[in-house]
Amino acid sequence: MSTVANKRVTRKHDARRRHVRELVWATVLAIILLLLLVDCNPTVGTTGASTGIGGAALADSAGSFTIGGSAAEPISPGVMAPLDLRLTNPHDSPMSVTDLRVTVREVSAPNADDAHPCAIGDFAVDQASNDLSITVPARATSTLSSLDLSRAKWPQVGMLNRPANQDGCKGASLTLAYTATGTLDR
Repeated sequence: MSTVANKRVTRKHDARRRHVRELVWATVLAIILLLLLVDCNPTVGTTGASTGIGGAALADSAGSFTIGGSAAEPISPGVMAPLDLRLTNPHDSPMSVTDLRVTVREVSAPNADDAHPCAIGDFAVDQASNDLSITVPARATSTLSSLDLSRAKWPQVGMLNRPANQDGCKGASLTLAYTATGTLDR
């Protein structure tokens, strides 16, 4: 192959790489914009990021409240990190929150490939204590840490420690979904 033909192939590959890189950045920015528009709370951990998508209906009224938050520490294989969740009560009355649940909804793993997979099954959630009852003041946002709740009662997310190579999960981002039941205190 001639030098001119090699240069054309190299330019074509460079253009394709640039295009892929631009698409990745555009996708990341679109996701961030979408999260901001739907009032979600993106947060970042060290070995994994978590984006909280949460909301819950009130048990006794036609309304809702939002839940977001982040891991209080980085996660890695075999390590669970408490989630310092943020609960926002938009109502004019204090609200009692119970039945708080967290699920891993999606994993984005840029380092995963066929030899090094990374999926939802590589992560686990320890739910909040069943007896957890939180009171959020009217028109306020409270975090679990600001409520002086023991970290042992907080939900936790972590990565399972499997006997196989888990390098596919390095730098993974998690999308977490939060649900709970809220009751307005009247």
